[in-house]
Amino acid sequence: MWCYYNYERMRRGADFYLLQSNSTYVNSCNRLQRFVFHMWCYYNYERMRRGADFYLLQSNSTYVNSWSALQSLVIITAGYLQLYFLKRLFKTKPAEGDKPRC
Repeated sequence: MWCYYNYERMRRGADFYLLQSNSTYVNSCNRLQRFVFHMWCYYNYERMRRGADFYLLQSNSTYVNSWSALQSLVIITAGYLQLYFLKRLFKTKPAEGDKPRC
């Protein structure tokens, strides 16, 4: 009787150990699945943000290029106008009978 009781106790302990290891395995799988799901969600979120950042970068590039072209045109026009008015300031009309200067 003592042997049978010991055997039953050991068998229940082994079953408990198997159930516990099975539950540990299931818990580990569930935990891993949860981590993979969160990682996948974060990955998708970052992928969408990267796309939005790319379109924002393209938009800003177009904006910067157009303003740079406009500013370059303004600078060239300002230089031309300065040269024109400076030449006009020093332009003299020859008087009648004066010989032209060489």
